[in-house]
Amino acid sequence: MAVWRARLAPHPLLCCLVIALIPRLGAAIGLQTYYTADELFQYIEQAHRLVFHQGVIPWEFQVGLRSWLIPLVLALPMAIGHWLTPTPLLGLVLIRVLCGIASLSLVWCAVRLGALSQGQRGAWLAGLLAALWPDFWLLAPHPLEETFAAYTMVPALYLAILHRRSPQRSHLLASGFLLGLAFVLREQMAPAIAIIGIYLCGRPIRNWVWAVGMALVPVIAAGALDWVTWGQPFRSFWLDPYLNLVVGIARGSFGSSPPFYYFGEFFYVWLWGTIPLAYLAWRGARMLPIAGWVAVVIIAEHSLISHKDFRFVFPAVALLVPLAGIGLACVWQAGATRRHALILAALLSGPYLSPPFFRFLGWQQNASTFYTELAAHKPCLVAIATRDRGFWPIVSVFGAGTQFTDETGINAADAVVARRGSTAIPPGFTLGSCAKQSWIPFKSRGPAVCFWTRPASFCQPSQAAPFVLVYPPAAHAYVIRDRLASHL
Repeated sequence: MAVWRARLAPHPLLCCLVIALIPRLGAAIGLQTYYTADELFQYIEQAHRLVFHQGVIPWEFQVGLRSWLIPLVLALPMAIGHWLTPTPLLGLVLIRVLCGIASLSLVWCAVRLGALSQGQRGAWLAGLLAALWPDFWLLAPHPLEETFAAYTMVPALYLAILHRRSPQRSHLLASGFLLGLAFVLREQMAPAIAIIGIYLCGRPIRNWVWAVGMALVPVIAAGALDWVTWGQPFRSFWLDPYLNLVVGIARGSFGSSPPFYYFGEFFYVWLWGTIPLAYLAWRGARMLPIAGWVAVVIIAEHSLISHKDFRFVFPAVALLVPLAGIGLACVWQAGATRRHALILAALLSGPYLSPPFFRFLGWQQNASTFYTELAAHKPCLVAIATRDRGFWPIVSVFGAGTQFTDETGINAADAVVARRGSTAIPPGFTLGSCAKQSWIPFKSRGPAVCFWTRPASFCQPSQAAPFVLVYPPAAHAYVIRDRLASHL
């Protein structure tokens, strides 16, 4: 054991990346879960629609509120999977695996930041904490703008720190580009990005010219993509904040929370682990003040926005965890094995024993398995007659030959999805399988969901309205032609 320890000790980066890859690949391949509806309907489903030419169109993609950037990127592994197999399942796994690999950027930065601050001990502790922190690997397989923004912002901050310590134009240019990309992915992070940019450039005017010039490259490219797809340059840049913040669609249709929401949410998600994490992150922020300030600004800014979700502050968490590892290295003392074990136990046991951890381990897993089984029947038209929070319609597992309608199209469909015991099932349908809804902490499960099928000769898709998700009335005035989807 001592020999292996001596051999591995000089290689914290390689070891931490390997350790981090294990739970990320396990989650990507072994779980068929979805973290949020945005992941499913706004990103995966739109990539699926590009490849299989059918699917659900959320209101955001009917009014041009979202950029096609993420769906286009996801469409590549989806298309590769479709080229190898006729079903979308391989493409979905490829997306999850690639997202999990992309998440390793946080572990890489944690090791590097730890080494900058506390040498080899800091590299090991910050890297291992980033490798094993449950939020990191649970979110890793899921394509979300918040996670992608963190994967670009944190490396940009690391490069900015390197540039301030030893100025190099390559660090300046790379950091500027990544900051611009982070803004494209999640423009709500503009204040935090601005702070990093000011820190990166300092006073020299030439630094501003180079960094801002590189930051504009992804911004202009994304604006041009909006022009090509929506017919208006930068449409998604201004329409998102206008409809959600000014018009108030996010607050009115999807709920609002008080300013102190995130502080309560941290204790709910991490339980008692919140206290040692906050203390250790504070200790680490004394070594890297810029990282601490960026995390605080992200949390403070999002606390002022009425519509809140834990994932919105994930870029801040992506900084707090490695800072906590650096802080742990600061208080680490040789020979104090019992003390170190207690600190680590308090730090990690909270998030691993919290209700949200167990919820997201299986969130929408039953729905994924259920719809995958239904897709194997290759139905012509599926009537989805239930809209339960714990059981989403996973239409991205179906191939190109299936269309979808709501409960009004049951008579034209050859497959129906409804709650068990539904009286709306017409004669001639045969019960297939049923599945439980996903578990929500402190709430009773809703009724089981089942599917019924009948011969495809009954299918009449032309007589059924397409399946539609929640559509805020205030968004109707902004419907625009989707130039990209119109060519499908």
